[in-house]
Amino acid sequence: MPLDEGSRLGPYVILAPLGAGGMGEVYRARDRRLGREVAVKILPDDAVGDPEHLHRFEQEARAVAALSHPNVLAIFDVGLGAVPFLVTELLVGETLRALLDRGPLGAVRSIELGLQIAAGLAAAHDGGIIHRDLKPANLFITGEGQVKILDFGLAKRVGALDTDAESITRQQTLRGTVMGTLGYMAPEQVRGLEADRRTDIFACGAILFEMITGERAFFGPSPADTISAILTVDSSSLAFGAGVPPALAAAVRRCLEKDAALRFQSAPELALALEGISDVRPSPVLATTSATQMSIAVMPFANLSADPEDLYFSDGLAEELVNALTRLSGLRVASRTSSFRYRGRQLDIREIGRELGVEAILEGSVRRAGQRLRITVQLTKVEDGYHIWAERYDRRMADVFDVQDEIVQSTVNALAPTLLGDVRAPARRPTENLQAYDLYLRGRHFWNQRSPAVFGTAIRFFEEAIALDERYALAYAGLADCYSILHVYGWTPPQHNQPRALEAVTRALALEPDLPEARFSRALYEFYFEPHWRAARQPFLEAIVARPRVAIFEAYFALFLATEYQYDEARRRLDHALALDAHSSVVHFLAASASCVMGDASATEARAVRALELQPESLGPRWPLTVALLMAGRHDEAIAAAEQVVARTRAPIYIGVLGMVYGVAGRPADARRLSHELDERQANGEYVVPVARLSISLGLADVAGVRAALEACADGGAAPFSVVATNRWLLDRHRGDPEFDRLLDRLHDGARPVPSV
Repeated sequence: MPLDEGSRLGPYVILAPLGAGGMGEVYRARDRRLGREVAVKILPDDAVGDPEHLHRFEQEARAVAALSHPNVLAIFDVGLGAVPFLVTELLVGETLRALLDRGPLGAVRSIELGLQIAAGLAAAHDGGIIHRDLKPANLFITGEGQVKILDFGLAKRVGALDTDAESITRQQTLRGTVMGTLGYMAPEQVRGLEADRRTDIFACGAILFEMITGERAFFGPSPADTISAILTVDSSSLAFGAGVPPALAAAVRRCLEKDAALRFQSAPELALALEGISDVRPSPVLATTSATQMSIAVMPFANLSADPEDLYFSDGLAEELVNALTRLSGLRVASRTSSFRYRGRQLDIREIGRELGVEAILEGSVRRAGQRLRITVQLTKVEDGYHIWAERYDRRMADVFDVQDEIVQSTVNALAPTLLGDVRAPARRPTENLQAYDLYLRGRHFWNQRSPAVFGTAIRFFEEAIALDERYALAYAGLADCYSILHVYGWTPPQHNQPRALEAVTRALALEPDLPEARFSRALYEFYFEPHWRAARQPFLEAIVARPRVAIFEAYFALFLATEYQYDEARRRLDHALALDAHSSVVHFLAASASCVMGDASATEARAVRALELQPESLGPRWPLTVALLMAGRHDEAIAAAEQVVARTRAPIYIGVLGMVYGVAGRPADARRLSHELDERQANGEYVVPVARLSISLGLADVAGVRAALEACADGGAAPFSVVATNRWLLDRHRGDPEFDRLLDRLHDGARPVPSV
């Protein structure tokens, strides 16, 4: 039964139909819990009562849910009630079938898409799943050119090649059941024999042939004729036409061998063959823009390795290139946070470039196989979308730093040759230990998530990197920053965090006194831990002078200035940070936090909302948004915002914010209930940061409670910024009381509000 607009399946509201196929109907829907649009697939009426169809539907859910790869459709939820349904990511673009209906794609585009299909298949096969129905209609091309493999309804679980594998449908191939789509089925499928990974390789070859030539590899006027062609037409007889590289034609023919033993034996093997085709490449288009005008963004590099967990390495490589290019004074580089937010977005590269305000985009992919490394990069001109330069690097892991230098030099040579003098000297190696470097990238991957919940993992990787190279200054700086952030959120007690942060930052500066990251770590440590935290001004300025175009440095310095009551300078620094990185959710979050400290409800709300637009799942911006709504007297909205945060985490600091909101909004019983919860948790041995009690006491106007909690905070129990971030607008109302003035002076290291002129 078709679903009407507005009908509901659990938390999902149906918006519009998207299409239908043999395995179900698909609708656009909205997830009311997370506020995002999704795709919902339901079984057709004639299948709901069919146990076999229901089983296949359930197995598709299991098959897709077992995979996690950018080239495989992501599944979010499954419902197996009266109306069985799957919930997946909502894609914008078109199927490969629709694209091919307009004509062949040519060699270059076919290789690009073929590599992504192979990467998705590799992930599925590594997860023990073969597709068995790979065809253009089951391949989706997003607006930014990313391939998504769809419809695992005929998928099958497999082990090693040629074993008796358990089909995840109940129609066993051993009983001679033909499953798949004619024209893309391997000979073993049409014979009803056992299928394995190489069956998908055959289908991939048929798809590649059609992308290159616009014709089906095996096709006849009737199904019987098509089956005959699959079984009898030799792949060597397939005609590719003029201009197709012989190596590409040979790769496709090998995919289409009748004997599975003669095909590529795995998807990674096919991918390596496609990547090795060197006689097809776009012609370079030299840029003529002057160096002083040039700007560039480095996109997150695609992870084509068999292990999706290697994403940290491809991200780390791209981030290293951002850092290296940023050091060139004549080149403006979009920040990591600005460019990485486009991961998974269905946008044309020209649209991304226009949004970021850059003239060129550097993108690429990384494949790791043991100690071998293959990196492909291409530089694209935003104005017309043509490639300026492209290259492939086949190296050992030991050469990764040399490859980074070569990419930087080639990029600058293509964009702004006058800058070459700045990059001819190789960048200083942060470590000579490649395993330590790998661990550092893993740690930084988790640090960049800016979530205390994953900082424990980041800490472990930084510590392991240091164990391998005790002179790795960047790893010490990353370790120090983790402990500083844990303290400011009140996740762990200061007696745990402070000595570890101090030891790490001291070691980083001893090893590399001029390292900007180490100076920033020192500033963060002093700001968050030291009673005389205003001394952090100097290391903040030193870091900014050493690396003047880093928006994060500027934004954190603005937080420091706002905490110090230096509101005019804080606003100037915020404006500069946002100008440097207008598309960073983190920078907008920090700007919202600083505005909240300064009591500017309007600016806080605007910046928090923008941060959430850029990164909807982010938790951080929701607390300044809550306080902004509360300051503006919009109590119901503030309660809703705070309750959304606490629904995701019951960390004491967020419980405190909700308690403050309840108290100010006239719900004291609810505020006291949360206070009792904190009491019980502390009695059970959990660390409860005193700023959480301070917030609830302020909301309840409990003067004695405020005084006691403020004393605990001033004694070192909480970072000064943590105290004022959500509470200054209420705390400053107590100024004029000698006891409160004394405590606030201690907390603020003597800083006081600047009198209005």
